[in-house]
Amino acid sequence: MKPETTFLTKNVVWNIDGKQYVVENVPYSELKAEENEYFDMDVSIRLTMLRDLIFMEEIPSKIDYSIVANFEV
Repeated sequence: MKPETTFLTKNVVWNIDGKQYVVENVPYSELKAEENEYFDMDVSIRLTMLRDLIFMEEIPSKIDYSIVANFEV
């Protein structure tokens, strides 16, 4: 039997060197498993890209994930 999966969104927040960085509306899955929140591999790659761009001040420190949701990875 496959575990039930619920698809949701949440804000991912990093606090680095006293500054807060936020990516809003990030999709994740909630599974009935040991760890209950999971990001899809593509979502994780996009989050890493956004985190790096935010940290380098190439984009605003608060951004909505939907802007990059359809980017190829």
